[in-house]
Amino acid sequence: MLFVTAVLNYTGETATRIVKKIKDGNIHLKEKLIKDYIPFILGIVSNFYTSGAMELKNSDEFSIGLMAFDEAIDKFDFNKGRSFLKFAELVIRSRMMDYYRKISSVNKREIPFSYFGSKSETEIQKKLSSSNIESESGRYEFICELRDFTEKLKGFGLNIEKLPDYMPKHKDSRQMCMDIAKKIVENKGIFDKLKTKKYIQMKELSKIINVHPRTVERNRAFIICLCIIQSNDYENFKNYLDMVF
Repeated sequence: MLFVTAVLNYTGETATRIVKKIKDGNIHLKEKLIKDYIPFILGIVSNFYTSGAMELKNSDEFSIGLMAFDEAIDKFDFNKGRSFLKFAELVIRSRMMDYYRKISSVNKREIPFSYFGSKSETEIQKKLSSSNIESESGRYEFICELRDFTEKLKGFGLNIEKLPDYMPKHKDSRQMCMDIAKKIVENKGIFDKLKTKKYIQMKELSKIINVHPRTVERNRAFIICLCIIQSNDYENFKNYLDMVF
């Protein structure tokens, strides 16, 4: 798939976090972000393009896709509570629609909305607002989250392939681990120690939770997994947790 290419050179940060850095003044990251996500742009534009795939990079559609991605970076609003890639996909699709409407008007011919894969921009927005990893942005986000999560787990000597083994079988035990993880993430001192020294500071943790240290140690791996998920913008993993708990 097209989206896999960019992930191979992935920096370990989600696109949303990189856009935040760009907005905070790291302008030099903008060009790199656009370059890294060319496969993502091509993946969306290819749904509109009828000629051969080899010609896509030299097409007007690809140029419009690049400009739309650049526009999405400038216009992205973190207060809207959505991911950058979902927003970027919406902007690219909208600009492609504008382009084909213009062609249709100039050439005096109709281009059916079925060509765009959705009946209206409103329908597209509804599709992209749902947690749907079948969309180009959804697939990208899932792969990026997975890679970032995997790398962070390695820092603790944990393996993502063993995640089912780390997870307690009983729901009440999973909920207990979730509560402990929340307490850890909310406590800056304990959480900073976890990130830097890679261990849970039990003496301090015992002051804010009523759980035996042995219980915490027995579930250490899963608690760390939850701490990583809760402290990062892993939308797909958080949705998964909502289903598990």
